[in-house]
Amino acid sequence: MTQFEYYSHNKMSQVKKDFTPALINELKSFLVERMVDNMETQDLVQYVTDDLDQYFENLPEEQFINEAKNYWDDGFDDVVEEIREYADCDFKKDRRDDYLDSLSEGKDTDDYGSKVDALVDSMGVTDKEMSTTHRRKDLDLL
Repeated sequence: MTQFEYYSHNKMSQVKKDFTPALINELKSFLVERMVDNMETQDLVQYVTDDLDQYFENLPEEQFINEAKNYWDDGFDDVVEEIREYADCDFKKDRRDDYLDSLSEGKDTDDYGSKVDALVDSMGVTDKEMSTTHRRKDLDLL
């Protein structure tokens, strides 16, 4: 158990509270859930893109090639050839910028995030209706 001191807006003063490891883990989980829930699709795409870029950058080349082979499976040879042609051409545009731009312009309608956004929009959900209370129920109590 760890004790933390922080300013409580509810009590309008400094407080000291004990935090168990279980409480901290649940707080971490809830913070991740809320942060992701409040991100726009384009922000999520950018975050995951940056994270994967860093992950692949830190992999040894052999491990990276294995990751790519496993991802594309039977189509790996075709992808490698397409990328080789792209890398060797004189006129190149940044593929990632085109993809991210398509998200902001609404061009990419086949991605999962666009479908979720469209569904939520059609339901008339607003920020005002969003609950900020995190409740978990033990299934055994139901």
